[in-house]
Amino acid sequence: MSEQNQISKLALEAVPKLFNLLSPLSAEERQRAIKATLILFGQPGTSSKGDIHEDQMEPSGGISGKAIVWMKKNSITRDQLEHVFSVEDNSIDVIAARMPANGKRQQTFQAYVICGLKTFLRTGEPAFTDSEARELCSKVGCYDVANHSNYRKAFGNLLNGSKDSGWKLTNPGLSEAVKIVKALIPEAVA
Repeated sequence: MSEQNQISKLALEAVPKLFNLLSPLSAEERQRAIKATLILFGQPGTSSKGDIHEDQMEPSGGISGKAIVWMKKNSITRDQLEHVFSVEDNSIDVIAARMPANGKRQQTFQAYVICGLKTFLRTGEPAFTDSEARELCSKVGCYDVANHSNYRKAFGNLLNGSKDSGWKLTNPGLSEAVKIVKALIPEAVA
């Protein structure tokens, strides 16, 4: 038996097993289970109506394709982002005058997350230097010379890196960025 025939035979044998496993689930739960399984195999999910995948998105108005997907998944509009960032074709700058938290420790943390989000929006990669983040901390009034290095130690799993090598937002960090952006949006826009 040829290798192709063997693969086809294995696929045919798997179908009834898959049907039995998936039949108790709702249609939406079946789709989630299939997509999750494909991800485990390192394969992109098939695109169903309304799904957006990073490889299908082109940069738009200064925002990277990956960031457009992130915005869609997190229900964040460009108008909402523009309360935090100035978005131009060639640059993105933080225009927020403050971070939403009350204490400097939490504001410092939020400034680092927003700094990573700024880079993610522009390039699709959430990496940034410590000097960029310190500059933002100074701009929003949370830079505390005496305690800044202690504040950086409390980033947890939301940021990876160091002062010397630079920082990168993790997926939980990008989720935290959603909360920070939404906290900076006026009630009328949210």
